[in-house]
Amino acid sequence: MNKRIVIIGGGVVGLATAWELIKRGHQVQLLERNAEPGSATSFANGGQLSYRYVAPLADSGVPLQGMKWMGKADSPLNMRLRMSLQQWRWLLQFLRACNNQTNKMNGDHILRLSLLSRQVMQAWRDEDNLADFHWRRSGKLIIHRREYDFNKAAKGIDPQYQQALNAEACLQLEPALKHISPSLQGGIYSPGDETADCHQFCLALLDKLNASSDFSLLTQCEVRRLHKRGGRISSLETSQGTLTGDEYVVAAGNGSGSLLGHLGVRVPLCALKGYSLTLPYPEKAGIAPDISVTDYGTKSFMPALANSCVSRRWWTSATTATNCAKAAFQALKKHRRPQLS
Repeated sequence: MNKRIVIIGGGVVGLATAWELIKRGHQVQLLERNAEPGSATSFANGGQLSYRYVAPLADSGVPLQGMKWMGKADSPLNMRLRMSLQQWRWLLQFLRACNNQTNKMNGDHILRLSLLSRQVMQAWRDEDNLADFHWRRSGKLIIHRREYDFNKAAKGIDPQYQQALNAEACLQLEPALKHISPSLQGGIYSPGDETADCHQFCLALLDKLNASSDFSLLTQCEVRRLHKRGGRISSLETSQGTLTGDEYVVAAGNGSGSLLGHLGVRVPLCALKGYSLTLPYPEKAGIAPDISVTDYGTKSFMPALANSCVSRRWWTSATTATNCAKAAFQALKKHRRPQLS
């Protein structure tokens, strides 16, 4: 039975959901609070399509490491604690998940979802004639600067799809890493991983959606409240009036928590704010990585997208945005190659 489905959120998740539902014969109305879809988190997404290497943040050693990071301007994780019941509830849940058993369980779940994502992406690329979004099977190398971290990561790989490389092998694979060779311990290489431009992918999906008579888009439409009746969502209160559908999908990112909270549904979300520097790809070989490189210790990564070299790093948004941005960009400048300036 075909249904009329309303999707809240026009980022990559909302757009991908809309495309899949259209392909299945449903009518879809997509609501986006900004002027254009794909203009928030999806606009400068990291661009890494990592399928085999999954590492849930919650792990046995993370709380202690997080305490060491606190207050340091260039640390990869910087959270400002507040008098917020929501924040402290999330922190308690996170701490409870920081054990080996939960980490493995979550890793297995993520891997299953990741492999399904790869299957869907492959099908869409082969069958749906999407516009170019700079997809490339570049491979991914996660480098480690601490011997303990490298040894732990090496024990968890799937040898059929991943390789644990010592420092010398990492430099042979990616010569652009030679400037950090004194601190390099090794890396985990996944040759089947990919890179793509998330924003261009959003535009490619939107182009296909706009060609369907079953699709409609409302931009600058802020959803303010979900109303329910009989245990089901009955309507949406938005900045453009009341909207209804047969089914609803909430894909509003961090904003999903407050929307669902009105219905008594508690979603444990903590937003991370990422920062990136995009630079022209150098003509000289061996300066910028040709494969996608992630630095495990600094939580920064550098995928090559089209003619650009992008250095990205994640940071928590639970702090003053201006101060956080200044510190994040300083950290990015510190860890990039001098020749890329």
